[in-house]
Amino acid sequence: MFALEHDRVGKDYTLSLKSYNPSPADFTGSYMAAYLQSLTPHFAVGVETLYQRPTPDMEDCSIGYMAKWHDVKKDEGGNPLKDSWIATAQVMSQGIWQATYWKKLAERIDAGVDLVVVPALNPRERKAVATVGAKYDFRMSTFRGQVDSTGKVSALLEQRLSPAFALGLAGEIDHVKVSGLSSSPLFFPF
Repeated sequence: MFALEHDRVGKDYTLSLKSYNPSPADFTGSYMAAYLQSLTPHFAVGVETLYQRPTPDMEDCSIGYMAKWHDVKKDEGGNPLKDSWIATAQVMSQGIWQATYWKKLAERIDAGVDLVVVPALNPRERKAVATVGAKYDFRMSTFRGQVDSTGKVSALLEQRLSPAFALGLAGEIDHVKVSGLSSSPLFFPF
């Protein structure tokens, strides 16, 4: 995999250009451009375009619109302070809706929720997945956990062993698809 990224952050805007596995010979790959413009100090709107061309005879283009409302207070080091929050909403051209909310609960605890609504074959039906997650920072490690409305539980522990070396342990279980586990409910792949 090969990726190229360029971000430009201005006083009141952000521009992001990304390319994944680009091929200059036949222009295959994935290309993304996003622009976010602040309208007030706490509200911004933007647009995102995704162009995918996995093979020379196949291509897809989509566009999405987003809004961001936030109140983030930072300390001298640039870290968010307690009670900072960010709410976002996005609508994509395929009919997908997404809404997120993040909040800094305490100095070392962050929490967030995510709702994704996907169109179904029948226009009267929609499929949705809600996810809630939290992050806790210890002195030398970070724990992240999340659960979603489909029954999937995930956890990640990152332990800093030295300034140049870290160990990560991850586990995931899908309670709907997996049944009858005989021992520990979490599996940690190495």
